[in-house]
Amino acid sequence: MSETRKLQRIGNTLYVSIPKSWSTIMNLKQGDKVKLIPQPNDSLCICSADIKEKPREIILRIEDKCSMHSLKREIVAAYVDGFDIIKLKAKKRIAEEQQESIREIVNQLFGLEIIEISGDAMTIQCLLKRTLEINKTIERIYNVISSMFEESVFALREQNANLIPGLSRRMHDIRRLSLVTNRLLRSLLLFPTPENRVSLIDCGDYLQIVHIISEIACNVNKISESVMALSDQDLPKQILEPLYQVSIAIKRSFDNSVQTLLFKDIHLANQILDNMPASDLNLEELWKFCREADKSEISSLVLSHAYLLIDCLKRINQHSAEIAEIAIDRAEAATANGQNIETRKCA
Repeated sequence: MSETRKLQRIGNTLYVSIPKSWSTIMNLKQGDKVKLIPQPNDSLCICSADIKEKPREIILRIEDKCSMHSLKREIVAAYVDGFDIIKLKAKKRIAEEQQESIREIVNQLFGLEIIEISGDAMTIQCLLKRTLEINKTIERIYNVISSMFEESVFALREQNANLIPGLSRRMHDIRRLSLVTNRLLRSLLLFPTPENRVSLIDCGDYLQIVHIISEIACNVNKISESVMALSDQDLPKQILEPLYQVSIAIKRSFDNSVQTLLFKDIHLANQILDNMPASDLNLEELWKFCREADKSEISSLVLSHAYLLIDCLKRINQHSAEIAEIAIDRAEAATANGQNIETRKCA
């Protein structure tokens, strides 16, 4: 129930009294410290400085007939939903096979450690801080994808698969970082605190961005695999050169789309969206050329991989445009809230 209070002045300082009922509930007395936390909507939250956030805990029951896949899914779901302590309990004993599956999934997720184990129970703790910046984790995912994309395009031009090192390891890193970002966002929605309050629209935007960037990662991975498959094939120069050039253009569009998101650059975002039809047209013309090419010069295997490359590039181009559109929405919302928005030149 809200209350209205008048601001009072003592000397040059403004002050406001707090409701007695609230101070009684919080067990506050004269001399106790409180925290004043500014909120995104310019309001002010007052809370006791002595309140410590309790670890969020969940108990997962392990049934005898529980499959390894369902067990892994439950642990991942608890992790993504922001729980700090995940307790696993079985009716009798946790089978050795189940223990190995639990250890495997714990090793795959950032920040998880098994801190206690007995015959019928295991306790997993997440050691990640809740203060990680969402933009920083998204930027880290982008950096991994961008390096993969750049190396794949260069390997395509040189037709040398050795120029794409550690593909599976980097995809594993992207999946782990994506889950960390999802954990941060979902925990902010499920367990909001005055200090870590993020608006619903921000959470929605970020979750959508993580999904889009993950889709781009999958398409870059497919491009890398196709380039590796084509490394021992003779790709005709009349196909290789335009494919390389359009790949460079779409890579640049992807890079710029993430920059528009991080720097709220409306001008650059509009350039990406304006240039998107030209890139799509180049891809369509390239595919038309492949279909009409002399079959004695290009094998069906090369043709199939060329189609896959073109399709993946087209999807990345579309996803980059989606990121640019979200960036425009966020920039305009920030402008409406009085933030200064700077523009950057297109790379």
